Amino acid sequence: MALSKIDAANFLTGTIPQGNVANASLGAVTALPGAIATGKVLQVITSENGYGQSTTSTSMVNIESSSGTAWETAITPSATSSKIIVMANILMTWEQNGNAQNRGKIFLLSKTGSGSYSDNQGGELGNYDYGGSGVQSRQRVAMTFELSPSTTSAVTVKFQYKGLGGTSCNVNDGSLHTSTVFLWEKSA
Repeated sequence: MALSKIDAANFLTGTIPQGNVANASLGAVTALPGAIATGKVLQVITSENGYGQSTTSTSMVNIESSSGTAWETAITPSATSSKIIVMANILMTWEQNGNAQNRGKIFLLSKTGSGSYSDNQGGELGNYDYGGSGVQSRQRVAMTFELSPSTTSAVTVKFQYKGLGGTSCNVNDGSLHTSTVFLWEKSA
């Protein structure tokens, strides 16, 4: 087998001829795979919420940004074909003394313009204490959802939560932590 000579002087500093490797540099890229090429991020809206809130309600209540004010975040799409990607990270705590149930629910809701809110995503969270002595559960709830509003009117999101069976549910651990939501407008 013949040995090839390696040009050590240019080995680490040389460039790869464009003809040898397809799309060798960003300037030479002519196309992207379909999964990457679709859509561009057109704008991003971010909202942080550090308001500490607690409820023992068994009915859904708004997560608030201050006392009596629902934490709402809005984005106005630039085109009717745009998609809105919602990414949220909310710190929730559930606690129950002397009871096996330690669960709650959280939901993402959205509305277009001055319309009504509708549920998009959510579910039941927490844990179950088989010993019946009570337990606390603290976790960051991550939600990701894609909306197709087909409008250039503002799209607003908010979150609601509740406890199950007398469980106390808390948001932001008494203002010690913050929750965040990102709204991304993506072109179709």
